[in-house]
Amino acid sequence: MTTGSRVDFRHREIASKLHTVSPLDFELTATEREGNKPVVRPYRTGDGFLDITELSFDSTSRSNLIVGSLFAIRVTLFEDATVIAFKFSHFFVDGEGCYDIVCQYNNLLWGRKLPKAVPPPGINNSLSKMITGEDTVPVDPPEAGGWEYIRNWCQFGLADLFKTVAQGIYQNYAAKFGVVELGVERHIYLPSKFIQELQDSCQKEIDQLRKGNGEGIIKLSKIDVMSAWWIKQRIYSSFRDSLFLSVGYAFNFSDRVEKDPTEKYFQGHYFGLYIPLGTVGEVRAQSLAMIALKIRNHVAVAKQPSVIRDNLDYLESTQGRKILPLPKGGDSEGAPLFSSWNKFPFEKLDFSPALNIDTGLGTGKVLFNNPRIALPLNISWKPKLLFFNDVDGGVWCQSMQLPSHWKGFEDINEYERPLA
Repeated sequence: MTTGSRVDFRHREIASKLHTVSPLDFELTATEREGNKPVVRPYRTGDGFLDITELSFDSTSRSNLIVGSLFAIRVTLFEDATVIAFKFSHFFVDGEGCYDIVCQYNNLLWGRKLPKAVPPPGINNSLSKMITGEDTVPVDPPEAGGWEYIRNWCQFGLADLFKTVAQGIYQNYAAKFGVVELGVERHIYLPSKFIQELQDSCQKEIDQLRKGNGEGIIKLSKIDVMSAWWIKQRIYSSFRDSLFLSVGYAFNFSDRVEKDPTEKYFQGHYFGLYIPLGTVGEVRAQSLAMIALKIRNHVAVAKQPSVIRDNLDYLESTQGRKILPLPKGGDSEGAPLFSSWNKFPFEKLDFSPALNIDTGLGTGKVLFNNPRIALPLNISWKPKLLFFNDVDGGVWCQSMQLPSHWKGFEDINEYERPLA
């Protein structure tokens, strides 16, 4: 992976301070970090600013047509910071694999012992047969048509595949000519205090409800409440009642596959599922806590070993067929894609051994992490939300949405920093 034509390394120098040319305004004041209000950050554009592709130094191309090398590193030296861009092909690794590679690169700099690289076990074995563990929550049988089974969200055939791809290309490029809405990407910072207050409020309501029914306690996660807040109070706060919502989640099942801790292999241990939340009207009538609880219950079922085995067995049975998962009704506008990267502690990495500290350049600690998922032709999935950690405990949300979706955020725009 890291020799010959399989690895691609380039570097450059830019005689500017990072924040004076970066389109990402990730610097936050103490008031913003310690407050209980979300902070919207649009990209900075115009003379003097790089765009996202330029900042990542060709790790994401403008056309993104060719897979290229499995692994690439792009390094940009600014006067006060260094940007390291790692590029991977998604067919090769998933989100956890991305972190594993960056982490091992970091360990290499520190001279730490690295695990032995071995071929993935799924080459000659079915992953469905490698899942360990027993269910801890009730799971409906597949014939009951539960949402958790991929077979309920798939369509087959070249005609449907080409139709869906063509629709995606049309929507992406028609926007550039003003035929349809052009997607807008921004970052939103959720301070730790805001998240905690949201989580405490929702948890209190759920505890009281379940205690009254004599049921056990269910703990809502930060992602549960942030996702519910985003869906109910922001993205779909002003949408038509009849729009059906299906939230797309990427589930990682690597913890259900036995691995030798002294070895490392790369193989995608995830699949995407849709969580049906009902119509916008139904969601609007429910409390934030109940939406978060619905998400939590669905996630809990999706992580059960029997569900993972069933989904993998089904996917293995469709090898070679033209298949495409779609939300209910095929309406992508009502199917935001959530991808949680906050389980990967990129913000805790330190690349200091790569720097000459004697020159006064400071440490190599990570100031900001910006994961990106680039589709062919750079088609953007809309709405899309990626959650990842901030160095001070908050959560950043990278979001690609239509202007009509961003209208739900207008009441917090007062917290935006004026564009330079």
